[in-house]
This record gives sequence, C-alpha cells and structure tokens, in this order.
Amino acid sequence: MTKEQSALTVFFILVIVFLGLVLTFGLNITGLPFLIRQISKITLISPFHDQRYQTPYYQKKVQEFRQQPGSKQDTFLVGDSLTDQGNWTKLLNQTNLKNRGISGDTTEGVLNRLDEIINVQPQKIFIMIGVNDLWNENRTVEQIIANYQEILTTLKYQTPASKVYIQSLLPINNRDYPLKINNKDVMEVNQKLQILATEFNYEYLDLYPQFIDEFNQLKTTYTNDGVHLTTEGYQAWAKAIAQWVK
Repeated sequence: MTKEQSALTVFFILVIVFLGLVLTFGLNITGLPFLIRQISKITLISPFHDQRYQTPYYQKKVQEFRQQPGSKQDTFLVGDSLTDQGNWTKLLNQTNLKNRGISGDTTEGVLNRLDEIINVQPQKIFIMIGVNDLWNENRTVEQIIANYQEILTTLKYQTPASKVYIQSLLPINNRDYPLKINNKDVMEVNQKLQILATEFNYEYLDLYPQFIDEFNQLKTTYTNDGVHLTTEGYQAWAKAIAQWVK
C-alpha cells in the first residue's frame, strides 16, 4: 500500500468514526466539513480539493498576508480580483482595513488560506468569492456552496468572535461582453448563500440588486469587461457596505 493509499484509508476511517459519534450522541453535523479539512491536513492529502488556484501570484499574496498579519481590531476583506483591485482604505475612509483579495482566487483558494485569517482573529470579515469558480473553473453551484459551507464552518469554529458578512456575488454583463457565464447561475449561488448566512447566523449583504440595469446585467458604467469594476462600480460597492464596515 502506498503512502497516499494509507493516508486515504486513515482519512475515511476517521470520518466514519465521526459519523458514528453523530449517530450515537447527536453531535452537530455542521462540524463535519471542519473535521474533513483538519483530517485532510493531518493525512497530507485533500481528496475533495484540487490546487489549480496555486498560481505564482496567489502564493506571493499569501506570503505577503502572513508577513503583514494585522490585528484583532482590523476588518478583513476577503475575495478575488474584485476585492484585490479595490483601494478600500480610500473608498471607505478607514485605516483598519486589510485587503485580503487575490486576483483569480476561488472558493478553493480561500479555503486553503484561512489559517492566516484565523491566526489574527479579526474583528470583522467580509467575504465575496465564487465568480471565478463559475467563470474559470466551471464548477457547479452545488460545488461552490459546499466549499462555502466549509469556509463558514471553519470560521465559526476557529474565529468565533469575528463578525462575518457574506456579500452576494455581483452580477456580470454578458449582453455587452462575450462571457461564458450568466446571471442565472450567479443568482442561484446568491440564493443559497442567503440560506447559509441564516444557518450560520451571519449577516448577508445583498449587493446584486444595486448593480443591475433594466436587462438584469451589470451596469455598463460599473464595468469595462463585464466582470471587473470601474471606479464608479467600486464607489457603489463601498457605499453599499459602509454602514457595516464602521
């Protein structure tokens, strides 16, 4: 038996033991995703997650985050290029903001860098992630939500004092730009995120309606490519979340 096969065997044995405890003692099943993540780290494998998000830029940014961890008084903005490209300190006129966006990131990437967030235990965490899962990774809505649930479970268990704000995905514009994704999937993700927010007792910020035009598309004044935001788009985003950031 190879090392990988042995590790996989140990992984499934531990999961089965946990499920036995759930059935015997009625433990909270929401702990399962968190347990899976921890066991995967122990066994040095991750049977449910790939590492395509591990680009040189991703690795560089994660290293920067760990070198400049921040403090418990900080507010973390976690996401992909939409977050990464925002000058949040200027947009929201606050100095305790930490931009934890990484261009090209996905729910997989956020899952695998939660440790640098957990180590800080920030006061507030704003999350917007998932559009690249649809756009670049061709993941299903179910796969995205499964990853998102794991993200939230990990935060709930490991940084319980942090206030978490789940931001809806923003609309895209495939009417004026040749994009392979559509807002039907974006809206389905958002509907399920709202349910998750209720389950975890986190705040859900529905930004989607504030960014669409009469055709249910991302407003043309808010984007230059159908996904990424203009200065006006960022100003609208900052205005929408300002009351929760303070």
